[in-house]
Amino acid sequence: MAKENATERRERPFARRREDVTSSEAMLEMVRFLMTRPTCDQISQQVVLSILARHQPRSCVVSLFGADGSLHGVGTFGLTASDADRYVSLSLWDVDPMADAVRTGDAVLVTDELEASETYPRTIPAEGPFEPVGVWPLSLPNQRVGALQVTFAESPNAEELRADAMGVSSVLALYLSLLVSIAASPDRAVEMLNASDQANAFPTGELTVLQSATTGAQTRRAAPSVLTDRQTQILQLMAKGLTNSQIAKRVGFSESTVRQETMVIYRYFGVGGRREAVRLASLRGMLDEGDSESA
Repeated sequence: MAKENATERRERPFARRREDVTSSEAMLEMVRFLMTRPTCDQISQQVVLSILARHQPRSCVVSLFGADGSLHGVGTFGLTASDADRYVSLSLWDVDPMADAVRTGDAVLVTDELEASETYPRTIPAEGPFEPVGVWPLSLPNQRVGALQVTFAESPNAEELRADAMGVSSVLALYLSLLVSIAASPDRAVEMLNASDQANAFPTGELTVLQSATTGAQTRRAAPSVLTDRQTQILQLMAKGLTNSQIAKRVGFSESTVRQETMVIYRYFGVGGRREAVRLASLRGMLDEGDSESA
């Protein structure tokens, strides 16, 4: 028998089984939680503190797959500002477990530090201990929705984790897909999720559809023709080298709002990162003199 390669060893424990999805208590807990219409950050927090708590998670990232072919982090918990910035825009072709999971449609679990340093060097922290990471694609038939990434305090039991994570990711994929369909665009969907007054975020009829519909098509996000005053302000602070967390404190918005506005800015310039956005903004005369000194 041929020797099993590292990829096969990593993915085999996560093979989807019907009974895994239908019998997961974690899945039922996620269903109940999503009925409260939480924000993206609250979803990440609940995954760590409650839904997958028995597996000792440390952090969580929820991402959506955009029409630009990139993954965009829409909810985080347990990450520093600099770590969260890594997921503002992530190409499907980056050497990253989240990108691999969405591109292939298979879950990825990396528990060995040596394997991680060879396969996914970005998972090795500059400081502190290595933390095992698991990523589950959020997908529906013929539709990539995004990804759910969780890091753990220690290597989890793959067999015990499989049912919980598969059930949670299946429900979350359907929820986010329906939300995007109802909202008419991913940007509007995240805005609704992160609205401060969520009771008024959706008309009653749309809430019924959100809770009962069984399919939805993701509308492609078009690049805006102009930037709003808020987006221009965020762009100028990006050019000064401020992190999303620092920008949020400066302008009085939530960090989630800043992340979403940053995505819009990237689409406006047709780029995948803040350095390119700042460079083009400078060339177009959109920055005040001296704004890009720290970029």
